[in-house]
Amino acid sequence: MRGSVMAGVGCVALALAGCAGALDSVHTGNFFVQPGKYQFLKCPDLAQRSVAGSNREKELVGLMERANQGTAGPVVNAMVYSADLQQIRADLQEVHATMREKGCDSLVPATKVVPAPKLPDPKEPRKP
Repeated sequence: MRGSVMAGVGCVALALAGCAGALDSVHTGNFFVQPGKYQFLKCPDLAQRSVAGSNREKELVGLMERANQGTAGPVVNAMVYSADLQQIRADLQEVHATMREKGCDSLVPATKVVPAPKLPDPKEPRKP
């Protein structure tokens, strides 16, 4: 009886480990954007989407930095802005990949990707 319980626990652990491995692809863009989403667009449309996405990314990063100044900033960032920022970055990654495939890289000037602001550690006391 004890052996069958241990075997059952082992099977459950393996199943959960398989699910956890699938979550690794969340930040690759496949979770947020359907592959080939922008294949039907022409180069000028892709360039327009790239510029609009870059502007939205800058806006979100600014909002996150401003929210970090408040007491509840990390909570607001985690609940509101981080998912939007991940979605925009996944969209931009897919747009840029499509532009490279179609050979229309020269239409949009290279933009520097701004990393997301680091969230303060909630265990550390806040400095006044």
